[in-house]
Amino acid sequence: MKKVLSIIGICVGLISCEQVINLEVKDGVNQLVVDAWLTDEDKEQFVKLTVSQPYFEESDPKPALGAEVIVFNQDSTAHVFTDKDNDGVYTYKPEVGKFLKDNEQAALYVKYENEEYYSLSQLKRVPKIDSVGYEVFSFPITPPDGGPKDGFLAQFYANDIAGAGDTYLIRSYKNDTLRFKPADITLAYDAGFSPGSKSDGLMFILPIRQSLNQTLFLDKDKLKVELFSIPTEAYYYLLQLRQESSNGGIFATPLSNIPTNIINLNSKSTKKALGAFFVSKVSTFETIIDKSKAKPKQ
Repeated sequence: MKKVLSIIGICVGLISCEQVINLEVKDGVNQLVVDAWLTDEDKEQFVKLTVSQPYFEESDPKPALGAEVIVFNQDSTAHVFTDKDNDGVYTYKPEVGKFLKDNEQAALYVKYENEEYYSLSQLKRVPKIDSVGYEVFSFPITPPDGGPKDGFLAQFYANDIAGAGDTYLIRSYKNDTLRFKPADITLAYDAGFSPGSKSDGLMFILPIRQSLNQTLFLDKDKLKVELFSIPTEAYYYLLQLRQESSNGGIFATPLSNIPTNIINLNSKSTKKALGAFFVSKVSTFETIIDKSKAKPKQ
């Protein structure tokens, strides 16, 4: 009995000794963050500049104002981006056929607070999306994500261009809403998921073609698919972004910084930038789901 009472006394003592410790974490150095993903599409392009903030700060990032932003073609043609709304989003409306050039490198130049940064990216080829098909599909139970139990399972059809080493990003829209959570980023290396898949020049594998289906589609839904050509470094950048975004739980690995391709022109400067600059060609396909054209359930 004395042993039992002693054990209870020890447990009570341990519980009563709990103490909340407030750790003071030093704020890191503010860094320029560059979000610059440009395409060959005939629409307004933008480069978003913000300033990094402490890890535990929950407010929106502050815009980097007063910067100079220019994109250069390989022949040194300059395209000046301007921050018309004074919100850190620098925009440029290109003329048709006079912006990014096939297979050529583009250079980004940013001057902010007397520091100059640059980055390079190559515009790679992209295959045409031939068509989109869909079939009647039913889940055995209602999906936990709130999507419909019965509907249509869609897929796009396209072939990787012959010649190993092409890398792609696939995005989809449902009723004009982009479906693109970090954990759902779909990447392709040739027609497969990764290097070494021996899929060069083939039709994209089924899981990639069906990656549009975060939920089932319904009759009359609008579906849009985008296939981006991306540089190899963008493939690995997005791959790590996807991994870090889903890194959690009891088996989580230590967080790591995602590398950047934004370089300070002054190699001796202590001011470093974050973010990335990439350019892409884009192939798109749009359709309206029509139940009369759906393949019957397999």
